[in-house]
Amino acid sequence: FQTYPPLPDIFLDSVPRIPWAFAMAEVCGVVLCIIWMLVLLLHKHRSIIFRRMCSLMGTVFLLRCVSMFVTSLSVPGQHLQCSGKLYGDMWAKLHRAFAIWSGFGMTLTGVHTCGDYMFSGHTVVITLLNFFVTEYTPRSWNFLHTLSWVLNLFGIFFILAAHEHYSIDVFIAFYITTRLFLYYHTLANTRAYLHSRRARIWFPMFSFFECNVNGAIPNEYGWPFSTPPLLKRWFA
Repeated sequence: FQTYPPLPDIFLDSVPRIPWAFAMAEVCGVVLCIIWMLVLLLHKHRSIIFRRMCSLMGTVFLLRCVSMFVTSLSVPGQHLQCSGKLYGDMWAKLHRAFAIWSGFGMTLTGVHTCGDYMFSGHTVVITLLNFFVTEYTPRSWNFLHTLSWVLNLFGIFFILAAHEHYSIDVFIAFYITTRLFLYYHTLANTRAYLHSRRARIWFPMFSFFECNVNGAIPNEYGWPFSTPPLLKRWFA
């Protein structure tokens, strides 16, 4: 940071750093992930929803890779110690990439990265989880929706309070994630768009993923595992 000092930021300059805040942001993400996994497990159309999750997550993180490649921002705080390139060998780079992937990019699992600021991957994940939870649960589940949004917003606040990202990182991550989610589901829920040229540009695999889906899917739930014949005879 002696060469490239932190950039001016209205939030980071106004709010003192909270050292434990980033761990709390990841806790919010873990709770949202557990809720989402339960929703996905019990939803009758889990395969369709899982495909959509993978498509959106892959698209947003591909955009993130491009943004990190073209622009490198300085560290947002002097508490972040970034060393030089330590992974010159190809196998060492692959090992490092696997370590980040297997640790889900979380500091709770011992993963520490530097330079990946534009834009916030943590904000992408917790926002996408929140939107999937609220989209694929009944509208009457107000408590769950409120909890999901509280976790999303508090997660974003904790990311900024920890001074791990600039405000613009979080804002752009939230905006891109929400716009792509809404755009994708507008295309998916409208049959006339299934063969749209714009859909093929933004989501090359859109027609493949949505070929067997006819509009919006209902939020129906059921036990995902079949009952063993022995239990059927026992309770018959």
